[in-house]
Amino acid sequence: MSKPPTKPAGFGSLLSAALAAALIIGLAVFSYKAIKPDLWPKRLAEVLPGKVYRSSELSPAAMEHLARQTGLKTIIDLGIAPDGDPRDRRQQLTAQALGIQRYKFNLVGDASGNPNEYLAALRLALNPENQPVLIHCATGAQRTSCAIALLRMAAQGYTVDQALAESAEFDAKNKVSEVTRAIAPKVLEALKSGGTIPGEPSVIVSPAPPIAARP
Repeated sequence: MSKPPTKPAGFGSLLSAALAAALIIGLAVFSYKAIKPDLWPKRLAEVLPGKVYRSSELSPAAMEHLARQTGLKTIIDLGIAPDGDPRDRRQQLTAQALGIQRYKFNLVGDASGNPNEYLAALRLALNPENQPVLIHCATGAQRTSCAIALLRMAAQGYTVDQALAESAEFDAKNKVSEVTRAIAPKVLEALKSGGTIPGEPSVIVSPAPPIAARP
C-alpha cells in the first residue's frame, strides 16, 4: 500500500504567511479606499487664507473636519449632482447638520456654462459676511479651477496667465483656459460695475432649500 504524499517541510508556515499577507493587503486596500477621502480630500487647498478654500466633493467626515478646523460658513457648489440625487442629498444634509449655508449652481463639468453663475458665485465668495467659504465641484478640477482663476484676478490682481498657471496644478484641462479667457473680461467688469453680464441668462441666488432626513 503506497503512502500518501507528504507536504514539504515548512509548507504550513508558508501557507499561513501567505494568507496573513493577503489579509493585510486586503485590509490596506480597503482602508485606503474607505478612509483616504476623509484624511486626504482631493484638491483641497486654501485660496485666500482663512477666507476661501477649494476642493472636490467632500465626504461628510471630511466636510465636518474642514468646518471645525476653519469655521466654515458657506459652501458654493458649482454642480455636483441634480436635485434629489443621493450625492446632492448627502451634501445638503451634511451642510444642514453643520449649520453651513449652501448655494448650488449648474455649471457644466468642463467649466462651460452661464458666466453669470460664475459672477454670482464670486460675489458670494468675496462677501466677508459669507466667509470662510468653500468653493467646489465634483472633482475640484474644472469648474472650481475656473472660479478660482476668476477670483484670483478679481481679488488679487492676477493676470489671466498667472491664474491659469495655478489651475494647471489642479489638473485643469485646456477647456478651462478657453472658458476663463473668454469670460474673464465680462465677469471682472460686472463685478466692478455691480451689474450682470448682458445677453446671458439671469441668475437667482438663494441658499439651497433644506431637506428632511429620511427616517
